[in-house]
Amino acid sequence: MMPGFRLIPEDPRGDYRMDPPKSVYRIDNGTIVIELVLRNVMQLFNSLDPSPFHEKELDPDAEEYIFNAVVDQPKKVPVKMTIYLPEEAITDTTRSSIILGIHNHFIYKASVSDRELRRLFERGRTVLIIAMGFLFGTLFARQILATFEQTLPIRMAQEGLLILGWVTLWEPAYIFIYGWWPIVQKRKIYKKITTMEIEVLPVPASK
Repeated sequence: MMPGFRLIPEDPRGDYRMDPPKSVYRIDNGTIVIELVLRNVMQLFNSLDPSPFHEKELDPDAEEYIFNAVVDQPKKVPVKMTIYLPEEAITDTTRSSIILGIHNHFIYKASVSDRELRRLFERGRTVLIIAMGFLFGTLFARQILATFEQTLPIRMAQEGLLILGWVTLWEPAYIFIYGWWPIVQKRKIYKKITTMEIEVLPVPASK
C-alpha cells in the first residue's frame, strides 16, 4: 500500500491533524514522479479557508511536503506529481480544482518571495548607508584622537572606534553576500512547482 496522508487523533475531543505524508518517487520516461495517495481532496487544502477549491490555501503539511519533495530532486530533472483519490471522489471539477489550487498556491508563494527579496534589498541599502555614515564618523574621530598624546587609553579608544566602525558593516555585508540567496533558491522551487505537471488519478487496486 503506497503511503499517503493519514489522519490521527490530536486530542480527546476528537479533533484531527494531518500526519506528514510520504511518497515513493519513481522515474517515468526521465521524469521523477511524486505520488500521493489521499482519502479525500480536503487533505490537500486548509479546511478553514472559505474560498473555492482553486483559490484555497494548501494545508501547511501538504505545502511543506510538496516543497520538500521537489527540493529533494535534481534541479535539471523534470518533476511531475500524481495524486491518487478514490474513484468516486474524482470529477472534472475536482481534478481541475486540485491542479489550479496547487499551482495558484505556489504562484502566490513565489510572489511573496519576490516581495521578501525586494524588502531585504531595501533594508540592505538603508543599513549600508547608515553603516557607511557611522564608519566615516568613527574614522574621523580616530583622526582627531591621533592629534592627542598617544597614551594607552587614547590608543585603546582609537582601536575601539576602528573595530566599532567596521562591525557596523556586518549586517549589510551579510545581506548582500549571504542573506539573499536562500530566498532566491526558495523562489526557484516555488516557480518550478507552478509549472509542474499534476495529474489526478483513481487509486489503482494494487495501491
